[in-house]
Amino acid sequence: MKKNRMLLLLLGVFVLPFLLAKTVLDLNWYQGGVTNRGQLLASPLTAEWLSEPETWQLVYLLPESCDEKCEGALFNLRQVPQAIGAYKDRVNSVVLITDGLQRNGKVVDEKIINEEQMNGLELIAISQQVVSQIKTLEFGMNAIYIADPLGNVMMAYPLVTGQAEILAQGKDVLRDLKRLLKLSRIG
Repeated sequence: MKKNRMLLLLLGVFVLPFLLAKTVLDLNWYQGGVTNRGQLLASPLTAEWLSEPETWQLVYLLPESCDEKCEGALFNLRQVPQAIGAYKDRVNSVVLITDGLQRNGKVVDEKIINEEQMNGLELIAISQQVVSQIKTLEFGMNAIYIADPLGNVMMAYPLVTGQAEILAQGKDVLRDLKRLLKLSRIG
C-alpha cells in the first residue's frame, strides 16, 4: 500500500504539471506576454533617406501645423536621447520636413514650430514620394518611429495628447530603445 502511494505521488508530481500545462495551452487560456511598448510594424519600411543609417534613430514627420500631439512628439524626441545615458552616441532624433516647409536648413513658417522646439533635433528635408511612403505605414504621419542602424523603420508609437500620456509615451520609447540598444550589436 505504501509503495503504491509513493508511486502515485511521484507520478502526480511529474505528470500532473505536464497535463495542466497542455490543457492550458490547448484551451488557449494562456496569452503570451509582450515586452515591447511600441507597435511593431507588420511591414517595415526601408528608408534610404535617413541621414545616419549606422545609428538608431527616432523619426517624426512634421505636419503642416504643430498641435499638442506634434509638440509632445518633439518633446519626446528631445528628451529620450538625453535620458538614454551611456548609449547616447548610438541614438539620433530626426524630424522630417517636406521640401515646402524648409529653406536654407530652417523651417520657413515660424507658426509651425519655433527654434527652441528644434534644439538638438536633426532636420531632414524629404520629397513628397517619401511622405507618401510614410503615409502607407500603419500609423501614417501620426507616430514616432524607431529606425534601426540598417535603415529599417520598424517600430511605431502612436501620438498621444495630455501631459501625463506624453510623459508615459516618452518612458515607453526610452524603455524599448534601451532594450534594443542593449541587445543590438550594430549601431
